[in-house]
Amino acid sequence: MARFVAARLLAGVATMGAVSVLLFFGIDLLPGDPASAALGSSATPAQLAQYRAEFGLDRPLVVRYGDWLGGVLHGDLGRSFPSGTAVTELVGPLVGYTSLLAFLTLLVLVPVGVGLGIASGTREGRPADRAVSLLTLILAATPEFVIAAALIVVLAVWIPVFPQVSLIDQGRPVLGQLDVFAIPVLTLVAAGAAQTCRMVRACVIDVLEQPYIAMARLKGVPERQVVWRHVLPNALGPTLQVIAINLGWLFGGVVVVEAVVEFPGVGRALTQAVIGRDVAVVQSLALMITAVFVVGSVLADIAATALNPRLRGTL
Repeated sequence: MARFVAARLLAGVATMGAVSVLLFFGIDLLPGDPASAALGSSATPAQLAQYRAEFGLDRPLVVRYGDWLGGVLHGDLGRSFPSGTAVTELVGPLVGYTSLLAFLTLLVLVPVGVGLGIASGTREGRPADRAVSLLTLILAATPEFVIAAALIVVLAVWIPVFPQVSLIDQGRPVLGQLDVFAIPVLTLVAAGAAQTCRMVRACVIDVLEQPYIAMARLKGVPERQVVWRHVLPNALGPTLQVIAINLGWLFGGVVVVEAVVEFPGVGRALTQAVIGRDVAVVQSLALMITAVFVVGSVLADIAATALNPRLRGTL
């Protein structure tokens, strides 16, 4: 087991290293000049040259990558090109908002997705299973911005119980403004729980077809005990991996949702940074999102192996 954990951790570190290279050199290939984007079209050649020298944009790309990576390892994400503000100061509150949004979403998404998946899988072919399968298929096929727009119309316009935009007043405690999280959380739960439910349902059906489940039933083991003792532990591994993927998606892949509801999070900031050619912010946020995804995936693999008796026995 220790060897497996070490191998997964090394694979995670190697993945982060490869992603850092692709991010830095790939972003440099984007069209446009950071200096021109920051200073505007009226900037003189002398001003552009001074700006590039100040931010190190006139140095070789490999040297800039080494400086950037060294800064990242020491907690220095650089400075925003347009404003000169430290990236940590600029994105710090946004990371907090997105983290809270992800936490609230997972708090609802996991029990709903797993619960519906187990209920549907243990009732395969019945009307309840067909209804859940149809609903999750529709939600999985519906773009997030359509779900968000529909929720805004219903819950903010027709029945005005939540605000139409999720703007956060920084002068008030965030926990006193949880109503602004309602629509983005519901949107993300609707999209993410559908995928989780379908994965759990497939795993439950697969486990229920195993010979040891039939043997347990023949011995008179109650159905509830069959589900909790045999089905759930074997279906937990794939479920954890789906949740890890959802975590990476929640932390940075909700660009469209944040744009629709005007939520001041990481996804929206990443979009604005790409448009404004703010290379330092794009690199930092993209690396941060990748780190969340990689760490979540590694932990999910380790937990899935530790919790699954069949996989644990092979190590």
